[in-house]
Amino acid sequence: MTPYIAKGFLWSIVEIAGGAIGVWAIVVMNKSKINIAPVPRENAHLVTQGPYRLIRHPMYMAIILTLTPLIITHFDQTRAIILGVLYVNLIFKLLFEEGLLKEFFDGYENYMKKTWRLLPWLF
Repeated sequence: MTPYIAKGFLWSIVEIAGGAIGVWAIVVMNKSKINIAPVPRENAHLVTQGPYRLIRHPMYMAIILTLTPLIITHFDQTRAIILGVLYVNLIFKLLFEEGLLKEFFDGYENYMKKTWRLLPWLF
């Protein structure tokens, strides 16, 4: 059976924080035109409130914070490979998305200067 909770108090806190950030980001983004695909929808507006004040891609950050502790504390080679593929996928997706957002929103480049891309102080 696949575990859903990370082992250890600190890893569980990171996992829960990731889930909370993800929910928060979805609630805040819901005021705009939320879209699973990275392409902005027509009539969308740039969301810069909530977690988007600091992080441009809090939903991606939430995925990383939620899954990484789970993989680390229940480690096996297959899960590690899947997590690595997920990281690479998210990086390429957010870079692609940022290119589209720069074209779609006039203020996006200025917003980029004020926020972290994915993980504060790292990326």
